[in-house]
Amino acid sequence: MDHPSRSNASLGDNYPVAGLMRAVLEKGKAFRFEARGMSMDPLIRDGDVVTVSSLDAGEPRTGDVVAFVHPVTGGVRIHRVVKSAAGSYRLKGDNVAGEDGLFSRDAILGRVSRVERNGRDRRLGPWLHSAALARLSRSLWFTRLLRRARRGRAGREGSA
Repeated sequence: MDHPSRSNASLGDNYPVAGLMRAVLEKGKAFRFEARGMSMDPLIRDGDVVTVSSLDAGEPRTGDVVAFVHPVTGGVRIHRVVKSAAGSYRLKGDNVAGEDGLFSRDAILGRVSRVERNGRDRRLGPWLHSAALARLSRSLWFTRLLRRARRGRAGREGSA
């Protein structure tokens, strides 16, 4: 079994940063960190620098990529809102088969507002694109397709 900090886009489970991130975001400041894991590949890869911003009293929308507190480990994770209803949010990594489960608004720390890879900004895409991706990522065939594409990319990068 993979170590949780390697299988999920996160800060890792051994870092007590959830409280720090919440405090920074509540002051209206953005929180930047280096992501660990591949669960949000290809949007966020291991080593990318991620900026999380406050939700500004707004609600997360389907398609948003959010930082949240994992209920078991207390670690911070980054996954996509794939469905929302009545103040509850279903979260899932783009590159994992299973969902994280249903979360309350209190468990969500903020929204990913920027991703940097090798010193360059990665485009997050328009909201409509993100919402469509969220809907697709709920299906197992789409997750398998992403994994296959990632393996093909890794093979090409390894042979270059």
